[in-house]
Amino acid sequence: MQNDSDLKQVSSNIKVQPLYLDRRLGDWRLCLDDSLRFLFNAWQTGWVGLPALIESCINFLKLNEQGQTQTSVKLLAVAQQVAVQIEADCNSNFKKYEPQYHNRLHFACVLTTLTLQIAIESERCQPEDSTWPAALILIALTHDLNHTGRVNQFSSEIEQLSFNALHPYLQEHDIPIKWVERIQHVILLSDFLLVKENHNRIAGVQFSWNIDWAVVLLNESDIMISVSEEFGPGLGLALAKEWKKNALSIGDFIGTQEGRKGFLKNTIFSSDSAIVLGAVEAQKRQLNL
Repeated sequence: MQNDSDLKQVSSNIKVQPLYLDRRLGDWRLCLDDSLRFLFNAWQTGWVGLPALIESCINFLKLNEQGQTQTSVKLLAVAQQVAVQIEADCNSNFKKYEPQYHNRLHFACVLTTLTLQIAIESERCQPEDSTWPAALILIALTHDLNHTGRVNQFSSEIEQLSFNALHPYLQEHDIPIKWVERIQHVILLSDFLLVKENHNRIAGVQFSWNIDWAVVLLNESDIMISVSEEFGPGLGLALAKEWKKNALSIGDFIGTQEGRKGFLKNTIFSSDSAIVLGAVEAQKRQLNL
């Protein structure tokens, strides 16, 4: 880790443009689509930086304005510090290999989607305070931290590495052990092979701010953009390239139409927010082609 002065120098001062997380037209789907278009354009023409995006998500959810707890303040501080460190690592002369799919753009897309899901679910079930929303912001950013670009050889292998990379930050900010364990649990269950089991646990259960629903929201935000008709096919090709570069034979299949259909058939959405954001409709449209 870099020291605080180094981190402050790297932190982005860029203000994200209004079309990012702009809900003035009152349409959640349009807000998501415009936000994703902004991210993809920025990725190609001039990256805005994860610190600026974290700040925008915090402001959008008004996490600095109401229901703050000591823990939520600390969790958001961790998110900002990690965001700055990710950018510092990727912009240094010793830049690590950044996977074609599991990269900063993916972190940003999951962060953005989950922010909107938090907002939608909060309209239906207001959280007692900002701790779960703050934790989910951090989890969205870090669930694939230091991803290798490979696939798991055993359950939650890469997810455990991501949590291991996050853990020193949690210790540095004195995050309560209860929340450290919750964050670890949610990140470990983001393994794609565990998703069906995760959804089964909340089947028929009304949404509430707890660990089981937190897992499902992360699972959904992790793949929702890949279900999108606009962005999904390109992301499938990016994942195929990532796996091929790592000599994984599955990369030859995942980028094909048959591979995409298989992915869509195995995708599950359970939350009201996923329905509101159009994920279920997009999945059905493509499977009915």
